[in-house]
Amino acid sequence: MNPLLNPYTSYKLLRELLVNNRRLYNLESKKTKRYIDNSFKKLIKYAYTIPMYHDKYKKAGVHPSDIKGIKDIEKIPFISKKELVDNYPDGIIPNNYNKNQGFVICTGGTTGKPVSLYTDFLTMGLSASVTIRELKYFKLNWRKSKIVHIGNFNQYRIDKISEENFQSHVKKVFSLKNVVNMDVNTPIIELVNTLDKIRPDIIICYPGVYQHMAHVMRKGYGKNIKPKLMWIGGAILDNYTREYVESAFGCKLLNIYNSVEAGTEIAFECRKGTWHINSDYFKIEAINDNNEIVQNGERGHIVITKLLANGTPIIRYTGMDDWLRINPSKKCECGITSPEIIGGVEGRRRANIVLPNGKVFPPGAFCFITPVLHKLNTFKVKQYQIVQKTIDEIYILLVIDEDERNIGPSFEEIAKNIKKIYQQKVGPEVTITVKEVKEIKHDKDASKPAPIVVSHVSRKKGYDTLESKT
Repeated sequence: MNPLLNPYTSYKLLRELLVNNRRLYNLESKKTKRYIDNSFKKLIKYAYTIPMYHDKYKKAGVHPSDIKGIKDIEKIPFISKKELVDNYPDGIIPNNYNKNQGFVICTGGTTGKPVSLYTDFLTMGLSASVTIRELKYFKLNWRKSKIVHIGNFNQYRIDKISEENFQSHVKKVFSLKNVVNMDVNTPIIELVNTLDKIRPDIIICYPGVYQHMAHVMRKGYGKNIKPKLMWIGGAILDNYTREYVESAFGCKLLNIYNSVEAGTEIAFECRKGTWHINSDYFKIEAINDNNEIVQNGERGHIVITKLLANGTPIIRYTGMDDWLRINPSKKCECGITSPEIIGGVEGRRRANIVLPNGKVFPPGAFCFITPVLHKLNTFKVKQYQIVQKTIDEIYILLVIDEDERNIGPSFEEIAKNIKKIYQQKVGPEVTITVKEVKEIKHDKDASKPAPIVVSHVSRKKGYDTLESKT
């Protein structure tokens, strides 16, 4: 049976579609705060029926009756990625959970063993309602606007599971001919030619793929591609990539912050550049390396709580590992007043650049190429990557656009300026080498574009360096 024909499911989804848009503009209202408190209490009560959470909470001396609202979140212990991995499958769902109505989704596993979670039709529907209300904010209609999603449709990835087990049922009730899913591994020319025929209003994709498409479009392809909204997620967006892509597409490139564990957008960037947290669906915290909560405005590692009590709950989860800053309430010019906003996501902790002098750079804070290329007024760098080979040796790899090689500044001039700025940042103890390469490949997960920053320095080596400087 189509799950949409289930009265309980259809009521929940319809109600959410009708009311969640109002909550977006009233996140600080008493009504929304009550909604968040009730959602959190319900979530903890549900988690207490799940072996992993039950044992963890019992050991910490926490009972659902102790939780009166979101203000009590610090009573709840953290959950790590390892704990989710070790307790899969039966320890991360209630004992009476119907696995026939659940679906397993997995993270990419680029840091080791992937995390596997359970989701279901209702959870995917509620997650989709978050995206729908964001489209409403941009004055776009999920049933009429042409949407192209370029994602990872490998087995057990959330894009694939949603396509097969959620969108397939929705299509039987609502026409979704306006939505086209394309695999991220599709050749770039084919992607651009398809977009040229579809003429999408909305494109959702990874930064690296956008950059490759922009390169092709600068050669004259895709003249009919004129989107109203371009969303980017899944990797760091540096300023050079943003400028390079926007100049080719003629459209602003805006961030969405999501993950497999979250199932939807934790936050989204508005046209004024503010990263609004969907705080009626997520509670976001930031911690230091000692698992202590940092103050607003301080850089920390994300802790995520998903306020949906279905499938495998995500409560005070530390496994996403991103660096970010959480800033206090802001009344944005766009019309949304958020209790808290994200001051930008700076990448994964595992990719930190740790230097001999004890300095630490998160990946997003180690991209100094943009001001150089902006000053030289050139887009001839098609792609770049920063690779820390050893603690005192960094390579900066540049892919040059052959059609623009003899236009504007030479490679030697670009390389000289890039080396100069990096040498200033890292100090004389580190050797900086700027090198031209023909291509940059991702050697771990071919379904994702290559990361901008890569470090081959082990975390232990980095910590040893830091300890020697303190």
